[in-house]
This record gives sequence, structure tokens and C-alpha cells, in this order.
Amino acid sequence: MKWHPILAAAEPEPGVWVLIDAQGNEYGRVAVVRLNGDVRFRAEFRGELLGYGASLRGACERVHHEFIRSHGPAPFQGYPDFRPTRPTRPNPPELR
Repeated sequence: MKWHPILAAAEPEPGVWVLIDAQGNEYGRVAVVRLNGDVRFRAEFRGELLGYGASLRGACERVHHEFIRSHGPAPFQGYPDFRPTRPTRPNPPELR
């Protein structure tokens, strides 16, 4: 079984999950809500609304992704390009 952000969630009350970091601090919250008659999962990161998910799993992933992203430079610059480049060679000395 692989680790998943939902494993970092505790349910202190029915329908509300808090995501907890390694130091025991809450960094996110997911709550089951009704939105236009549909069941949705409200995702928050540090008190800021991220959006509404159709599944608990997806909402926890969204909160956790924001948590991971908060540890690096913002905005995300993308991954470095490690493809090999053509080496540049100095011009050979002229023969005399």
C-alpha cells in the first residue's frame, strides 16, 4: 500500500477532516458540504479556500499538493531541462 494524503487526515468531528503535518500542526481542512444539491468536499489550505472536490481523496490530494508547493519558491518555475545539449567546441588553431 502506498502512502496517500488522506492518511494524514484526522476526523475530529463527522464530515470534517484536518490534515496534520509531522509536527502535529493542522495545515489543511476538508469538509463534506452540499453545493447546489450535490455532495462536495470543501478543500482549504491554511484557512484559504482552494475549491470543491467530488471525492474526499481528490480534496485531500489538492490540499496536500498546496502544502508541498508552499515549501518551495513561488510561483513554480517548472522542472529543469536535463536534456543534453550540443557541446560547443573552440575553433581549432589554424595550421600554417
